[in-house]
Amino acid sequence: MKKKHQDKYDVSGNIEAQFVDDAETVLVNKLGITDLETLQHFEELELAKAYESLFSEVRFDTPMTSELLLHIHAKIFGELFEWAGRWRTLQISKPGAIWPPPHYLDEAMQNYEKDVLQKYPAIRLTDDKGFCEAIGEIQGEFLAIHPFREGNARAIKLMTDLLAIQSNRPLLIYDQTEPGMEQYIEAAKAALIRKDYQPMIAIIEQALAEARKQT
Repeated sequence: MKKKHQDKYDVSGNIEAQFVDDAETVLVNKLGITDLETLQHFEELELAKAYESLFSEVRFDTPMTSELLLHIHAKIFGELFEWAGRWRTLQISKPGAIWPPPHYLDEAMQNYEKDVLQKYPAIRLTDDKGFCEAIGEIQGEFLAIHPFREGNARAIKLMTDLLAIQSNRPLLIYDQTEPGMEQYIEAAKAALIRKDYQPMIAIIEQALAEARKQT
């Protein structure tokens, strides 16, 4: 009988592939949490702490780098997972999507920093159209690489919120309804499969418009 999530993760005995439950919904963690609701609650608390910490650490001229992404991921998930703050060591896939193999991630992230992040320093993001296009590509290309075991979307959203602050914009407010989350997944797929960033750019435009409405 095929196990749940087997289509997504290649279980290899690595701690990144170990679950505490037969349903394979809760990854082995430092706190011994065994139910998904508790894990998700703790992750939300740690995410909020990471935002507060990083907003005090990152200056207006701090460049966005792969090293900063590792630091962001460690800040969010370091209290929970041994593998926080490092590129994944598992090959992962799901129907219709296969992400780069682990041995390619160092090179992929170096190229991502050079070809994408360095192209869009905050000082250049002067108009909203250019900002949304930049963030759409930054998020879309990052999610196409999918360098972390889990938490990719949260890590890159935090980084792009730092860029929003650096360019004197409010924190982006995403549609967290089920249709909104499905739209985000489809936008990530478009970036992965077709290198089409337009669906992600549309999401960023919506998130910025919502943020401006609430400020």
